[in-house]
Amino acid sequence: MKKNQNQPPTMKKKKVAKGNKRQEGIELKSTENAGRVFKEFLREAIQEAMWNVMREEVESLCGSSHHPEAGAKYRRAGSEEGIMYFHGRKAGLKRPRVRARQADGREREVVLKSYEEARKKKNIEEEIMSFIEEGLSMRSAERVSGKAMSSSEISRMFIEQSSRRLEELRSRDLSEDEYYGMMIDGVFMSREQVVVVALGLRRDGSKQILDFQTGSTESYEVVKDLLSRLKARGFKVGGRLYAVLDGAKALHKGVVEFWPDAVIQDCVIHKERNLYCYLRKTDHAECKRLMKRLRVAEGAVAAREALEEMRGFLKARNAQALTSLEEAGERLIALQLLNVPATLNVSLLSTNLIENAMLNYRRQTTRVTRWNPKSDQLERWSATALIWVERGFRKIKGHEDIWRLMEALKLPPSAPLTPSAARCVPASPLRGAPAPQETASTQRAAEMNSSVDSKNNPLYASI
Repeated sequence: MKKNQNQPPTMKKKKVAKGNKRQEGIELKSTENAGRVFKEFLREAIQEAMWNVMREEVESLCGSSHHPEAGAKYRRAGSEEGIMYFHGRKAGLKRPRVRARQADGREREVVLKSYEEARKKKNIEEEIMSFIEEGLSMRSAERVSGKAMSSSEISRMFIEQSSRRLEELRSRDLSEDEYYGMMIDGVFMSREQVVVVALGLRRDGSKQILDFQTGSTESYEVVKDLLSRLKARGFKVGGRLYAVLDGAKALHKGVVEFWPDAVIQDCVIHKERNLYCYLRKTDHAECKRLMKRLRVAEGAVAAREALEEMRGFLKARNAQALTSLEEAGERLIALQLLNVPATLNVSLLSTNLIENAMLNYRRQTTRVTRWNPKSDQLERWSATALIWVERGFRKIKGHEDIWRLMEALKLPPSAPLTPSAARCVPASPLRGAPAPQETASTQRAAEMNSSVDSKNNPLYASI
């Protein structure tokens, strides 16, 4: 048979010797056996360790097995099969039996303390709780645990554990940490139930869920209750508060009431999406370019130039879009007006930090389809989900320059700020010559902002 000369090299089949195939099958089977043997070894090691602990307790009660004391109160009574709970499952266990003589001559069974601890279902509550936190339903958690606990038991356990999570979250002492800012956002769980969450920003760049408040709407009263509780728990900042909001008037009013001199930054991503609603699709690309220029601007002068160019563009396009921009005004560039490095722009010009947290929070609670307003169900689930979300927090981008922001926030609002040496990149047309040379700081900010596409950010029904 002639070989096909047109066959590409990648299509040529390589012959594999039968011995090699057999060897691969043996290796695969040996790997599977090794995993099974390891699990069996681990289970037997735990059972043996428990047996030794129980045997020591038996000797402390009955004495030596070879020389029992005459007239002793306790005596050995053999052994029998029992159970223990560990590693999220139920397992068999051989346990020794002990009987005690009573004053009337009869005997009663003595339950060893070590065995009593081993058979408690509380030993696997943390594992079962982790199953639910990862998104499993009560019945799925029952199956995964090998039916160590029924779905009804898991449900009762979750109510108890989630109540502890709620108490844990709201009993944190906030006076010991050094904060400089806060983000507030809300998410609707049903038509008439909303959860407003406060996210704290620390000096070292880390984030923390401060607290949350439930209500029927994202109203001023709900925000006021949330912020008053934070004040009572010791939340404070070294200078003025830096707050990033989505533009809601209720959030703005609540923050100003408790921190009258707060620096409030409106989310540029929310505003950009809002402008798209008024502009024609043919103007979206230019609007996106101008908003990107605004996001990478460093310093008050550069930010005002970018904002003025955006204002001129909207003035020639749509009156309603211009009115929307004027509503926010310089709150869109509140961070740049502090003359801080542009490396902080990617994290602190928008509410993306809390939006991502709320997205993960929503994923954790999506299995609940009906919230009971007559109970604390929503509070318990919210506390459990938010603590779980908090475990995945990382430091914000550009956290090395947070100290500069904190120094600027310590100055009174009327104090002059040192202008930043860097300026924004002059806007180049969509087609034409490239932009002039960028500064090092704005170039770093542009690289970080290039990964932030306003149309791919996790903004959803809470907007």
